[in-house]
Amino acid sequence: MQLRQTDDELLAAIGRGDQAAGAEMMRRHLSYVLHICQRKLGNLAEAEEAAQDVFASVWKSAGNWQSGQTKVTTWLFRVASNRCIDILRRRRPTTHIDDIREPSDPSANAEELLAVADRDRLIRAALETLTADQKQAVELVYYKDMKQREAAETMGLSIAALESILRRARAKLHQVLATQPDPIEMI
Repeated sequence: MQLRQTDDELLAAIGRGDQAAGAEMMRRHLSYVLHICQRKLGNLAEAEEAAQDVFASVWKSAGNWQSGQTKVTTWLFRVASNRCIDILRRRRPTTHIDDIREPSDPSANAEELLAVADRDRLIRAALETLTADQKQAVELVYYKDMKQREAAETMGLSIAALESILRRARAKLHQVLATQPDPIEMI
């Protein structure tokens, strides 16, 4: 193995069964993949298991890698996201007390704190009504601030398909949230 191979070269080497290339790929990108998985799953043990599955998929799929079509990190993001979606589908939906964000204003009173927490719960519940593709598209574009072109590439879609998914997601979110009172306005 060369001293400094590109990610594309590493994938080609992994495709030929080069274990050292596999170790180097993991060394370079494990923290990135683990971060994605932990952020999506909210559980370190599950994130570690998911990251292990991602690199097992890399090992199996490296022979099919077509250099130049997408960045390796974009592909890793997609593989990790899909693995996390599979794990989340098997989970029962729950809300953890740690998921409730505190407002950045320390002078906020208890009523405002509860209203913000209620609004966050309403938004999380509305996001759960979306399909997996819609939820991923919203997360990439609105929460990760990806440009639509990059989000489409990450999801393996055309920009038109991504825009269609986002349009349906926004309509569904609007429909669900329109039936709920805004807790902030109730104060």
